[in-house]
Amino acid sequence: MDFANWDLKEGDSKDDEERKRRMSALHKRSADRLREMLRKNGGIYIKLGQHLASLKYLLPDEWTTAMEPLQDRCTPSSIESIQALFLSDLGKPISALFSSFDLEPIGVASLAQVHKAKLLDGQEVAVKIQHPALKEFSTIDIKTVAALTSIVAYFFPEFEFTWLSDEMQSSLPKELNFNVEAANAARVANNFDKARAEGSKSTIKIPDVVWSQSRILVMEFMVGSRIDDLQYLKDKNIAVSEVSNEMARIFSQMIYKDGFVHCDPHPGNVMIRPSPAGSLSPRNFEIILLDHGLYRELSPEFRLDYAHLWTAIIASDEEEIKRRALNLGGTDAYQLFSSILTGRDWSVVQDAQLTKKARNKDEMTMLADGGDTVIKIVEVANILAKVPRTLLLLFKTNDLLRALDEDLGADDGSQMRTFAVMGQYCAHAIYEADKAVITATLEDSSKKMTVPLLTRTLQSWLKTYCGYLYTTFSLDVFVWWIDFSQSNSFCYQIFAFIGNLLQ
Repeated sequence: MDFANWDLKEGDSKDDEERKRRMSALHKRSADRLREMLRKNGGIYIKLGQHLASLKYLLPDEWTTAMEPLQDRCTPSSIESIQALFLSDLGKPISALFSSFDLEPIGVASLAQVHKAKLLDGQEVAVKIQHPALKEFSTIDIKTVAALTSIVAYFFPEFEFTWLSDEMQSSLPKELNFNVEAANAARVANNFDKARAEGSKSTIKIPDVVWSQSRILVMEFMVGSRIDDLQYLKDKNIAVSEVSNEMARIFSQMIYKDGFVHCDPHPGNVMIRPSPAGSLSPRNFEIILLDHGLYRELSPEFRLDYAHLWTAIIASDEEEIKRRALNLGGTDAYQLFSSILTGRDWSVVQDAQLTKKARNKDEMTMLADGGDTVIKIVEVANILAKVPRTLLLLFKTNDLLRALDEDLGADDGSQMRTFAVMGQYCAHAIYEADKAVITATLEDSSKKMTVPLLTRTLQSWLKTYCGYLYTTFSLDVFVWWIDFSQSNSFCYQIFAFIGNLLQ
């Protein structure tokens, strides 16, 4: 680009714009070429492209946008190869297991495709079948990706991307075993059933697994649409703001309460439907979570640190952010770390505007262009190379959820409400951890119960409980105020009028 831009002068506004245009065109050409190469190679290479599509905090927009079609526009395997897979893995043809089987897949992803079918007893099911060629080529493909990223790291040491291939080597073998996916689906469904029994309502629906084998998964068939189908939401009278709010609740429970997180919530893996008769959903819709191959388990210590980090970010406690970023992420570049985590400019976090100011186009442009805070891609890559693998997947999950909000066209209130909901779950996680410490102190038989000890324990309990009540109450009031202000009721207009007079 230095050679191509020889005719442009530094500091000239028109030439600077032309330089940006040329760089953008170069990014687009390169990204399009890479996407087509990944698509032609298929399988694991498409999975790599999907990872790249989620790296919005690292790669220029031209790259992530170019990779997005790989999330749900993949080439299907032939029905002949599918039939051969059934014979080799089960020793039976498709016709021996199903009374009907639609030859045209209803969905094709990087690792598998899904067909609609009926069991011999007439039950409608979705049959997820791994692309047959993956078994033969997956091992060598994973090694090839690792070799390529190592070569890039050798020639361009400032671009450290070996963590990406490391993560693929760790995650893909589990994703390729559908028995693991069946177990994950059962576990996450049980987690939400327990939460409902405790009084925590949820809109989530996990399709029941009928039976599984390492390369074949038979599930309950669900009728609905992609969660980002705006026309469908409108036709079914489903409020976008409520969908955004429920997604925040679902994933906050996974992260802060259960410690078992679905790490690939792109729109192709999330469906929505109106609540059927007998539904446990508190809304007029259910959110259907698909593809349970990629999960990450969070230790209680990690969850507590992560909750403290988010609480500090929401409260704009810079010293605590700095400490938690070092403990959790192993980096002292806490400002950049916070921007990666939140998808917001550091100035927004620093001014405690995270729950008061929605992300706008100017801020998104600053983040994408590397503005004052997100300094350089190299610095972001250095952070990603240091952080624990678990945190990498949470970065990805956070970014996919933010992208979903933007695809839904969620209003400013929805964006801010998401952080408030997360703050409530963080407060509860911290409260439960502190309460466990206090209970353990009281139950410690080695300590003699004295008046000073009981006094300190009571003080700790009151401090913990009052802090929890204050945080949850203030966030409840904040969420109520967002809903109240967006209702634009006559009462709100009076409040707004008085507020303007006072200013």
